Amino acid sequence: MSSRAVRRLMKERGHDDLEESAALIEKQAKQIGSEEREEKEQAANLFDLLGGNDASDHDSDQDSSKGAIEEKEENSITKQEPVKKAGAKKKKGKKKGKQAAKTEDMSMKEFEAHLKELDEQLSTPNSAKEDDKKAGRGEALGVVLTEEQQQNRALLMVDAKHLDSESEIKRLFGSAALKEAGGRGNGRRALQQRGLGSRRLALSHPKPTWPPMMASPGVDMRQLAAEDGPDTKQLLDSDKTGGQWFAIEHSARFRTVQLEFLSAVITNDADRIAAIAYQHPYHVDALLQLSEILKQTGGDFGEAGTLVERALYSFEQGFASRFSITNGLGRLDFRRIESRGLFLALFRHMQFMARRGCWRTASEVNKVLLSLDPVQDPYGALLTLDFHAMKSRQYDYVRQFYDSWTWSSVSMLPGWAYSRALAEFMLEKKSGGKSTDLLVEAILVFPTVIPVLCTKANIDIDPVVLTHPYFEERQITAESAMTHMQLLVQLFVERSSALFRTPEVARWLQEGLLLALEQIALGGTCARDITAAPQVVERRQQVESQLCTYVIPERISRHVLVADMDALKAGLPEQVRSATSYAFDPLPPSNDINIYAELVGGMQLNDNLMNMPGGFAPEDFADLDALNDAEPEVVMGLIERMRQLLGTGGGLEDPGTSSDEDAQ
Repeated sequence: MSSRAVRRLMKERGHDDLEESAALIEKQAKQIGSEEREEKEQAANLFDLLGGNDASDHDSDQDSSKGAIEEKEENSITKQEPVKKAGAKKKKGKKKGKQAAKTEDMSMKEFEAHLKELDEQLSTPNSAKEDDKKAGRGEALGVVLTEEQQQNRALLMVDAKHLDSESEIKRLFGSAALKEAGGRGNGRRALQQRGLGSRRLALSHPKPTWPPMMASPGVDMRQLAAEDGPDTKQLLDSDKTGGQWFAIEHSARFRTVQLEFLSAVITNDADRIAAIAYQHPYHVDALLQLSEILKQTGGDFGEAGTLVERALYSFEQGFASRFSITNGLGRLDFRRIESRGLFLALFRHMQFMARRGCWRTASEVNKVLLSLDPVQDPYGALLTLDFHAMKSRQYDYVRQFYDSWTWSSVSMLPGWAYSRALAEFMLEKKSGGKSTDLLVEAILVFPTVIPVLCTKANIDIDPVVLTHPYFEERQITAESAMTHMQLLVQLFVERSSALFRTPEVARWLQEGLLLALEQIALGGTCARDITAAPQVVERRQQVESQLCTYVIPERISRHVLVADMDALKAGLPEQVRSATSYAFDPLPPSNDINIYAELVGGMQLNDNLMNMPGGFAPEDFADLDALNDAEPEVVMGLIERMRQLLGTGGGLEDPGTSSDEDAQ
C-alpha cells in the first residue's frame, strides 16, 4: 500500500496526528520485515540440512538473494526520492525511502489490523491528545487551571515567532527592506565570540554591533513560595489567575553599580549615567534611564530602542527555567523594585515596535506585559491592547477578548467598546449588522467620546449634535485636573483616531450616531435619559458612578507618564504631578518593596525636588545650582550607609560587564 493511501485512510478514520501515526505504522512494518527475514533464514537452514553439505553453493545462493533484496530496496528508494523535500540529506532520504518501501509491502489486511491496534494506542491516557489537554489545563506545568482560568490564559498566550520584529519586516516588505533597515543579518559566529549568541531568546535578538557580555548582568529570577514571608504568602493566596509567581533579584555585584547609578540620578548627572551605561553595557536601570534621556533630549529613537532591547536581553539571561513569556502563566511581583524594570522595558519595547510599524510584534509584546500581572495591570496594558490588535488586523482576537476576558472589566473602558464595534464592522465589511448595534451601544454608554473623536478624525458631524447635553462631560469647574473618564477618552482618541478616518468607517460612525440620537430623543424630558435596553441603561449608570471622578488609579497615572503624551500629564492629580519620578522607575506603587529605600529617600533635600533628565518631575525645579553645591557630601554619606546595609562594602570588586573596563 502506498504512503498516500495510508495517509488518506488514516484521515478517514479520524487520525489527525499523522506524523505520530505514521511513525507507529512504520515501526510495526519494520518489525514485520525483520520477522519475515528470520523466517526466510530458518527455511534456508532447513533446506541445507535436507539438500546436502555444499556450503559454497549455499553461500553463493545467499549472496545472490541478498543482492536481489538490496537491488529491490534500491529501486524502492529510487521511486521514493522524488517525494522527498528539496535540500534533504541523502542519508535521511534513504532511511525514509526504506521505511516507505516496507510500508508499501504491507497488505490491506495487515494494515487494517495495525490500524485497529493504533486506535487502541491513541485512546490511552498517555496519548498526545491527552497531553495537549493537560497542557491546556496547566497540568504539564504543575498547576491545574479552572475553566475560567484556561479561558483567560488562552487570550494571553503568545506565538514566539511573532515577537521578532525583523521577521515581521521581512514578511511585509521583503529581505531587501530588512537589509536597508540595518538588520542583524547572519552574525551567529560574531555573536558567540562576543558572548551574546549562547541561546535563542524570544524577546530580544542581539546584534553583532552590541558590546560583549563578559559576565552575568546580575538580574536573576526565582520562583516565589509561601515560605518567603507573609506578604508573599498573601500574594500567592489572593491570586485568582492560577499563574506561577516569580521575582527578580539583584546580585551583590549589580548592587554595587546600582549605588553608583542612583548617585548619578540624585545628582542630576546625565553624563555620569551615560558613562555607567558605557562601562556596564548591560546594567538594566542605566539602559532604561539613558534611553529616555536620548528620546527627550536628542530624539534618537533608534539608539533609544536599542538600549531598551539590550535591557530586555539582560533580563532574559536571568529568567528562571520554569518562567515562560509565551504560555500566559508567568507572573512577576510588581511591588519589588528589582522586578519593575522588566515591566517598563516591555512597555518601552512595545512603543518602539509600534513606531517602526511592527504592529503584530507590538501586539504580542503587549500580551506579554499584561500576562505578568493581568489583574492589577500596573502599566495599563489593557489600554493599548485593543489598539495594537486592531492595527495588526487581529479583529477576531478583539472580539474574543472583549467577550471572554473576566479578570478585569473591559466593558468599563471606552476604547474597548468602540474597538469591539469597529472590529465587528471590519469582519462584516458592511454596515447595518451587529457592528452598528454595538456602535450605538458604545455611543450611548460613552457619549463623550464622539465630540473628541469626530474632531480628531476630521469626521463631518452637525455641530448641533455635538453640543447636545447628552455628549457633555460632567466636570467640577474648580478642578484643573481631568476626570478618570476624560483621561481614558483622550488616551483612546490620541491612539485610535486614525482607524476611523477611512470613508467607509466614517459613514458607519455617522450612521450609528443618528441611530443613537433617535434613542436619546425618545428618552423623555431629561436630556440624559435614553430609550435603550435595560443592560445598556444600567451600564451607563455604572460608568458615570465609577469613571466621572477625579480619583485616578495608580496604573492609569503611570500609563499616562510613560505614554509619550505630554499634553495629558497636566491632567494628572496634583499629588502625581508634584512627585519626583524617574525614568527607570516611574511612579513606584504605594506598597513599594525597595531594597534601596534609604538611599532613594535622600532625593528630597532642603524641601526641593530634583528634575532628572528623562524623569517626570515638574519643570519648576530647573534652578538647582545652590542645591547641587551641597549634594556630593550628602550623597556619598548615603551611599556609604547603603553599602553597609546591603553588605557590599567598599572593597568589593566592581562588576565589570565590558572588556572596555580592563583597558581603563
